[in-house]
Order: sequence, then C-alpha cells, then structure tokens
Amino acid sequence: MKQFLQWQYWRAYVWPDKPEPAKSRQIARGRLRFLSIPAALCFITIAAQATNLSVFTADERIYGRKTQDAIERGPILDRRGRLIASTVPVMVLHADPEKLLNPTETAAKLNAYLPKKTEEQIYHLLKRKTRYVELDRKITPKRHADILQLGLPGIYITPATTRLYPHGREAAHLVGAVDIDGKGIAGIELSQNAQLAAGQPVHLSIDLGIQAIIRRTVAEQIEKFEAIGGVGLMLDMKTGELLSMVSLPDFDPNHMMASTDDARFHQAAKGVFEMGSIFKILNTAIALETGAVVPEDTIDVRKPMRIGRFTINDYHPLQRDLNISEILVHSSNIGSAQMVERVGPETQKAYMDKLGLLRPTALEIPENALPLLPDRWGRLASITIAYGHGLSVSPVQAAAAISAASGTGDYIAPTLLKREAGHVPERVRIFSADTAKAVRSMMRLVVSHKSGTGNFADAPGYLVGGKTGTAEKIINKGYNKKSNRVSFVGTFPAHDPAYLIFVMVDEPKGQKHSYGYATAGWVAAPAIRKIVEQTAPLLGVTPVMSASPALRQTLLPAVMIDGEEAIHAAF
Repeated sequence: MKQFLQWQYWRAYVWPDKPEPAKSRQIARGRLRFLSIPAALCFITIAAQATNLSVFTADERIYGRKTQDAIERGPILDRRGRLIASTVPVMVLHADPEKLLNPTETAAKLNAYLPKKTEEQIYHLLKRKTRYVELDRKITPKRHADILQLGLPGIYITPATTRLYPHGREAAHLVGAVDIDGKGIAGIELSQNAQLAAGQPVHLSIDLGIQAIIRRTVAEQIEKFEAIGGVGLMLDMKTGELLSMVSLPDFDPNHMMASTDDARFHQAAKGVFEMGSIFKILNTAIALETGAVVPEDTIDVRKPMRIGRFTINDYHPLQRDLNISEILVHSSNIGSAQMVERVGPETQKAYMDKLGLLRPTALEIPENALPLLPDRWGRLASITIAYGHGLSVSPVQAAAAISAASGTGDYIAPTLLKREAGHVPERVRIFSADTAKAVRSMMRLVVSHKSGTGNFADAPGYLVGGKTGTAEKIINKGYNKKSNRVSFVGTFPAHDPAYLIFVMVDEPKGQKHSYGYATAGWVAAPAIRKIVEQTAPLLGVTPVMSASPALRQTLLPAVMIDGEEAIHAAF
C-alpha cells in the first residue's frame, strides 16, 4: 500500500522511461485514465460558464446584478395598516449602446413608444459611452410586446422593481422618496432606510383618513384667500403621535424630481416661523406656573409700552385693566409684555429650553429645523418673544410645546412612528395640573366668548379651545407688513384635552367675503372647525352638552370678561 501511494510508482506506471513493447497497451490505457480527470473538469467549467451566460440578462452580464435575489424593500404603512409605500415589479426598457447598429434609426423607431422623451433626447441617450442606458420603466404589457416586435439590436426589456406611492401627494413630505437604486433620499424613506432595506415594514403614527381631511381643508383655505402655501397637523396630546402632518405646496413622490424646490420644502418640520400671538399661550402658562401672576390679577393696558426706541401697542386698544383671561381673549401685546416683565428673561429662556424650542426636534425624519434665536436674550428680546416675535421655530415644535401647556402639563416629544399598545411615552413635567387647567379654560374662552378672536373655530359640542396668531414675515432681515403668516392652534375637547390641531396659511389676501381681512380669525380659525367636525367621528370623540355641571368642574370657575360673567364651557 505504501508503494501504491508513492509518486515514483505512478510515474513508472503511466509514463515509464523505457517502456517494454509487451506493456505498450497497458501503458496507453493508464495514460488515458490519468488525463481523463482534468479533461472532465475543463468540460464542467465550460458548461457552467455557458449556462451562466445564457441565463443572465444583458443587464446582469454587464453589471453582475441578480435582482431576483435582492431583498424586497419593506412597506410603509399608516397607523391602521393602510399602504403608503410599497415595492412593485416593473419592466425596464434599456439599451446597450455598443450593440446598436444605427442609433438614429433606433431613436426614430422608439420615439412612438416613449411619449415623455423627444426623438433627439432618445438619440443622445443612445450615444452615451456606457454599456447600460435606462430609457423607461413601468413598461406596460402592450408596449412591451410592441417594442419587441421592432426587433432592435441592443434594446432590452428586463424585470426590475420600483417604489410605488399609491396615495400620491397625500403624505409626500413625511414619507419622502427613494432614488433609482431604491435607497431612501428624503423623509421616512431615508431615516428608516436600514429597516426598510432589510425588508421590514415601518408603521407610521399618521392616519391617512385624517391626513386627507386636513390636507383638503388647508388647500381650500389657501385657494380661498389666494395664499402661497400652508401647514396643517394634528397631534395626539396623550401619546405625542402625529396623526397628520401636511405641507403645501407638495409633490407626487412617484415623480419627485419633476417637482419644484418650493414644493419639496417641508414647511411643517423644516420651515421656521415666528409664532405670533399663539405664543401667548406659553407666555400665560409660564407666568402662572412661576407665580408671576394668578388668574385673578389685573394689568393696566391703557398706555403703549416703550422699550428704548421701540413701542408696543395693541391691535385693538382697550382703555382699562384686563384680567389674565382677558389678556388672552383680547390678545393683548401690552398685557403679555407686562406679564413677562415679572417672569424675567432667564426664566423665560429656561422654559423655552424645557419645551424643546431651542433645538431641533428628534422627529424621525432628516428634515428637522434649527430654531432661530435672538442674538442676545435680554429684556427687549424677552418682551418681543412674549407676544410671538424674535424666536422662530417649526410648526411641529410649536405644537408640542403648546400641547404641554394646554394638556396635562407634561412635555412629550412628537413622533411619526406608531406607538405600540400600552406604550408609555417619556414625559417631562413642566406645568402643574392647575396651570394647564387654567390655560385650557382661557383658550376655550378665546373660541367661545363673543369677544374672542377665534369664534370661527367653534365646533358645537366639541369644546374647542385655541388661539389665533398673525406674524409679519421676515424678508431681508426686516418685517414685511404686507406679507403675513396667519395661524391657529386649537385643542379639543377642552374638558379632557386629547387632540391638538395646528393650521398655518402663508401670505393670505383679504377677500370680499372676509370684508378685506386676512387675519388668523378669518383665514385659519374656520379650518379648525371643519377639521374637528370631520375628524372627531373618526377619533371616537362624541359631542357633549357644554352646559353640563360635570364638564364645568374640569375648567376654571366663571370669570369676568368685558364686565360680564363668562362661563368657560357654556358658551
């Protein structure tokens, strides 16, 4: 056996130095057996390569792609499981320019089947110095058959996949889009790219039904007042989940690159604006929480305030003292400024920090705005901030902060991802229950009382509370008195705050039906009523009897507004 395994034995057997004539047949037989092994290996290798070349498509031979083995990108779903984005199979028309016999003739023949491209554009694509040029995707079966009938060398149709957004513009900014290789480039598609690329679904907090209602309502107000854009969102005040986030103008994510820069800009999360008078909700909450004022206090608003070379006036001056509720109901700049004087700049800034207004949100998309802060947070800055100027934040930041002041008093970071049942979100206690109760009672009066600026937001039976805000836009480092952003933030129901709605309309113009006014009370407040009345049934919120004694106990006792007793819930 040892001799059998030695090289010398096999060499002498297969190829002896001096073979004997009698053993020639045996030697030849041994040589054939020895050489048959590498010959068989060569044959197997050649056959495998031939099979490989015959099975792979032209695209795969050039690029080494095996798309059929790729993991399908996971779907994006709304909170009820409705499809927002999915991956679907398509047929891709492409060319290998090196194999074209006549690019001019080929472009002419393909022109009839590529309606979005001119013959000249097709020709230039076919002349590229590359082995792969994509001409079109989503080829229908009929076009597929017609193009094959042309018999054009170098033209191929191969299976691939594409990202489809069945609801189009409905949730464009928050869902984002993917590039031609299926990688996220914006919105949830980008921020959750790893999970989606691994084939895992992403469940959003968004409700597509509510999203559609808010988008339609904001679009109607934009058209009615000839505005250039707007924002609408709804926040679940108990979980921090965004049920809707709309930015207009918007785009179709199925054709993102065909849209304009303005359409792609996400105003709700990326844009910043001065809050105007809706900030007075926070100003009131801070003054109450710090003990700088109590609800029964009164402040003299007869005279404008002078701070250096600046003068602070009221839009509708009143020649008397106002209590804290009246300051919010009448939206008094003078009263708000005097309240923050008692609080102080350092305390005000500390609350802004706790409310998440000095840094970008942690919202699960890359488009998160950096707030614009005053260069020096002194007395003048704190006073102007008190009535909504000098600090610019995103609508999402404003909504989350106001939710804390008018809800339970806890700050909950907003989210676009659905919270699991039973999940308890992280909360930061900022305002006491008494402060939050007082604030939402005053917000209710802004809507329900005849002197309030938000009467058009009232939806009977749903106890809407809120605040109007109008702020001049900053253009070239100065305020443009002819360009305003008007907004309304509303919560409902006031006795058990569950949902917050924010609506902003950019540069509305006064209309005949609004008597020439383009203020928040005329433009944004009516949208709140429409949204509440249409979404409340979807949310399981039923109308209540506002005069119920049980409801009154959840709000402040009756207060004096304009010399008359005002009951918060009964109006």
